[in-house]
Amino acid sequence: MTALSLSAIPSDINTYERLAFWVIQCLQNTANGEEVNAVQGEGSVPIIQAQIAKTADGVDRAVLSAYIPIDYAELNSASHKTWMAARDISQAAPATVFLSN
Repeated sequence: MTALSLSAIPSDINTYERLAFWVIQCLQNTANGEEVNAVQGEGSVPIIQAQIAKTADGVDRAVLSAYIPIDYAELNSASHKTWMAARDISQAAPATVFLSN
């Protein structure tokens, strides 16, 4: 697991949207190209991915996907929040470019 220090989150990140985009980019950076076979019979896809696309309404958007492993028993725990079921993707720390404004 890559331990998160809340103080490492750049101070310019001041919305949930920016936080989500930053987190996916950090995870993509630390996943080191790892892939997962998400659909039986189909090719593998990156386990974490941040892409930029122009949608039909003409807006440039970040398209974020994450296949984060979970502990299913923990997911159904009555005493923990659902996000606590998330399991590690890697042991790597994000590149320093992600840790500053």
